[in-house]
Order: sequence, then C-alpha cells, then structure tokens
Amino acid sequence: MQNIYLKITLPMMLALTLMITANEIAQPKIAAIGRHVPVKTKCSPPKPQFYEYHNRIVIFDPLHQAYERIKPDAFYVGVELWATYALANGGSHADQLIGEAELRMGYNYFFNGRDHVTPFVGIGVFKDFRGERVNHVTYRIGSVVFHDHDNIIKPAVVYGVFGLLYDHEFNSFFTLGANFKGMVGGAASKKKHFKWGNPVGGIDVALPITFRFGPKRHWDIRLEPFDIFMHGTHISRNYFGSRCTIGYRF
Repeated sequence: MQNIYLKITLPMMLALTLMITANEIAQPKIAAIGRHVPVKTKCSPPKPQFYEYHNRIVIFDPLHQAYERIKPDAFYVGVELWATYALANGGSHADQLIGEAELRMGYNYFFNGRDHVTPFVGIGVFKDFRGERVNHVTYRIGSVVFHDHDNIIKPAVVYGVFGLLYDHEFNSFFTLGANFKGMVGGAASKKKHFKWGNPVGGIDVALPITFRFGPKRHWDIRLEPFDIFMHGTHISRNYFGSRCTIGYRF
C-alpha cells in the first residue's frame, strides 16, 4: 500500500516542481517583453502662431490704393494703383513723378508658419509724368545753327508682368520681404521727338519692410524701397524711390 502511494505522489510532486521552476524561469522574459521601453523620437518644434488674415487693403493715401487677397495656401489676386516721386538717371530732372497701375493673379504658398511665397502673373501700365528736354534744329544762317527745345512727355508703357512676392514674419510685429517682377510690353503711343520704342522691358526689385500693430495686428505700416529699370529700343531709365502705405487686414 505504501509503495502504491509513493508511486502516485512522487510523479505528481515532480511534475509540480518542474512547472514551478519553468514558471520562475519564464517570468523575467515575460516581464521584459511586457515592459515599456521609451523610444527616442525626433520631434519637430511647434510652428509659430501669428495672426493671419485673408485680405489687405490700402485706401488711406489718395496716391496709393491697393487690395490684395493674402489668404495662406489659397488663390491670390492683387490690384494696385500708385504714384510717387523717384530719383532717375537721364533727363533734366533728378526727381521724377512716376506711377503704375497693375492687376496680379497667383497663388499664396505658406511655409513653416511664417514664410509667404506668391508667384504671380498680370498686366499693368507704367507712366513717367515728368517731361524731358529735347533739342532740335530750328533754322540755319550760313554756318550758324540755331537750336530750340521742346518739353516732351514720355508715353505710358503697357506691359505683361510676372514675378514673385516673399514675406518672412520674424514675429507678430515685424515682417521683412523681397519682391521681384519682370515686365515686357510697349509704349502706348508714339511721339515725334521722344518715345520709348517697342518693345520695352523692365524689372522692379523691392524690399518691403512691414510693422504690424493693434491688439490683433489688423493694422500695418509698410515701407517699400524699390528700384525700377525700364529699357526701350530708344531710351532707358532707372528709377529709385520708396512707397509707403498704411494697410488694414481682415
């Protein structure tokens, strides 16, 4: 009877011991598998949050009127009409009154929460309002030649335009940009003594400096130094000046 009891209990005790030992060996592995090991990931810094609006208007200066649709990642349209004095080479006047009217269409790309890039195309009209002195021969007496002069107004230039507008928002107060556009067109009329000639090409490079203010930065003051070079088959002129505007965004 005792032998039968040992034959039954010994295998059961041996099996139980093996199960406990196997469980103790497997437990660290299970814990290692179940333990959460943090993985280091490269996180990009959060994008800055500035006040972005859909439209900007300039209506407070009678010599500079403008509207622009500035909604980020959306269709762009701009209408601008301005006149200002500029320094110019050639001619009899150092300060020239010039003006421009332009319609632009493009797309507003928005990067990094602060960079605005807008390629565009459009049409426009450029006008130099100051006359230039043009000498011509009136009559001769023997070997003596008498000259007279006329004050000729240059005709307007009608052109197609393409270019790029760029603004970088350093913070909610200050924005610095760079604008470039190329122009190809011709004189709107032909004068007897003075004309641009056809075709007329040009470039306009500007550096807009914008200061935004107000509780939600609706208002801004923009100073925009520019250099405009117009080259025709008959004459070429370079104009340097600055446009200054007060804008409202909404």
